[in-house]
Amino acid sequence: MYEVTRLIDVSPLDEPTLDAVAARIAAAADATGAEIALVSPTLPGVRNGGHLVAHLQFDSEDRWIGSRAAFDRATSQEPVVRVNSVEYHGSPHRPGAVGRRATGNPGAVYRTLLLRVDDSATTDEVDRFERALLRMPRYVDAIQAWRLSRVAVAGGDSRWTHVWEQEYADLDGLLGPYMNHPVHWASVDPFFDPENPVCLVTERVCHSFCTTDRPLIEPASLPTESAQV
Repeated sequence: MYEVTRLIDVSPLDEPTLDAVAARIAAAADATGAEIALVSPTLPGVRNGGHLVAHLQFDSEDRWIGSRAAFDRATSQEPVVRVNSVEYHGSPHRPGAVGRRATGNPGAVYRTLLLRVDDSATTDEVDRFERALLRMPRYVDAIQAWRLSRVAVAGGDSRWTHVWEQEYADLDGLLGPYMNHPVHWASVDPFFDPENPVCLVTERVCHSFCTTDRPLIEPASLPTESAQV
């Protein structure tokens, strides 16, 4: 699968304006022929996460390239004022990079984190960072599904290198057990803390989440798996 995520800011921010932009982008998303198309307002608490999440999935990169022009226009015209975007291959680049709990419920909340690892990071350092992220589903039962991907094409505020996605049964699962779990503080936060010598993540991240009425993260041909690193 080839996946496209755009976090979209609009101004002025009022309900009629947001509804109109969402409808315009949703129509453009449907016209791309994407196998999955989500356009949803973000929920309170996002950080640099935009006002709308647009997430598309295609069976090939060529399908996206052949249909992207109209979608580009829909996500760039006024009153859109900023777009942070990533494109990536949904197939896992390492064991455990994508999974769904065998006993999990379909996620009602979709979360995506766009981040940039410093250019000076070594292969071993990036490996340790990815392993730390992928260790979380083993301990945080609230994570219903997860996927860690490396970015192929980035746009917006930074040259994003990674996308870290999850699904949750509800918002409390993200803002409570995930954000506040000791494994987050001990294993993951140091990579984001500029005062910590192991810090790898540079600049601001995009921490965004919204509701979804269908699963967006599937292990595809892989068996449904528990978190193993």
